[in-house]
Amino acid sequence: MTLQIVSLVVLVVAFVLGTTRPLNLGVIALGATFAVGILAAGLSTEDALAGFPVELMLILVGVTYLFNVANANGTVDWLIASAVRMVRGRTVFIPWIMFGVTALLSAIGAVFSPPIVAPIALAFAARNRIPQPMMGILVVHGAAAGSLSPISVYGVTVAGVLDQSGLPSDPWGLFALAFVASVIPAMIVFVAYGGLRLGRTGTEPDEPTESAEPDGSGGGVLTRTRTAAPVLTLDIALTTLAIAGLFVGAVLELDVGLLAITLATLLGLYKHQHHAEAVRKIPWSVVLLVTGTITYIGVMQEIGAIELLGDVALGVGAPMLTVLLLGYVAGIVSAFASSAGTIAALTPLAVPLLQNSTMSVLAVVAVIAISATIVDVSPFSGNGAAVIANATEDARDRVYRTQLVYGGIVVLLAPALLWLTIILPSSG
Repeated sequence: MTLQIVSLVVLVVAFVLGTTRPLNLGVIALGATFAVGILAAGLSTEDALAGFPVELMLILVGVTYLFNVANANGTVDWLIASAVRMVRGRTVFIPWIMFGVTALLSAIGAVFSPPIVAPIALAFAARNRIPQPMMGILVVHGAAAGSLSPISVYGVTVAGVLDQSGLPSDPWGLFALAFVASVIPAMIVFVAYGGLRLGRTGTEPDEPTESAEPDGSGGGVLTRTRTAAPVLTLDIALTTLAIAGLFVGAVLELDVGLLAITLATLLGLYKHQHHAEAVRKIPWSVVLLVTGTITYIGVMQEIGAIELLGDVALGVGAPMLTVLLLGYVAGIVSAFASSAGTIAALTPLAVPLLQNSTMSVLAVVAVIAISATIVDVSPFSGNGAAVIANATEDARDRVYRTQLVYGGIVVLLAPALLWLTIILPSSG
């Protein structure tokens, strides 16, 4: 009993350190795997590392590798420019184009899609009198809408935890719930800012525009650039087909990680210039964070700590209220810290509830995971900060204040609304 409690305390301490210090939670968790699993519990190295999610690691590496290639060779720019041309100057559709592109990038594995789309979206908003606070919120909500797809970082993290616990996962169902949960508040914000009254723009795609580029301090420096639409090349066409093939492979339940690596390799055989940089830009810190945390959770399961949590939860006699609490913890922590780390650390804590109750697995993990991703509109999150950095100087304070107030509202209401609309109906 003492060792199980110690392992739980270590998890909490690791989470606090990973949130308040510039330390990777995954690194701390791997150290805890050695200290608690091998030294304290006497597990063999093989048993202590049995929970290391190899398949999950391959998915994270493969998908982000393929996306990095797409970003470097101009495919992402071409997709965005093509989407803007499709609306033929109808400004009312532009915020939703940016929402959709950010959702797509997030869904195919771009861990930080808002920093990619925000410079384009905010510059277009400034040029065409679209409220920048509204455009920024839609970009971040777009990222949340795609963040729990079956091949996204967060989606595969949830699926990996459930698979390790022997619980059924519904990745497409989770994706659908996250998408709807992000579209609804985005629509409210769009209407509240007068989005329906937006008219047509008289600007052309190749006009000079202002964009914000990082200045090294987290802010942005406005520069004048030309936004001529990229020309469709064979490289871009092949990369677009590779991305489409990845989605088809996910539907057919192929190994997404190995498929993404294979597709990226095939693209490299045609043109290899961007691939060395694409490998360097794989978010290794996120990969380490997720895999390290899940490995330590495996040690906790091996020594009975997760089972102890289940007994405590059952003893409380209110598992539904426990889910609500987990939703609020996920939302509050993720508003200031990593969504990936929050999901990786909190989802396993719901496993004992699911194993010892009749609650829907999809409903419970949806409340936790969506609460952790939808609050990224907070100005203290990476996505929220990217929007503020790319707002024009005259609008930056307004964008910050809007995200501060709106982010607080989302943190306050989102877990409760998710609980009311997902948990209560599924328990009836």
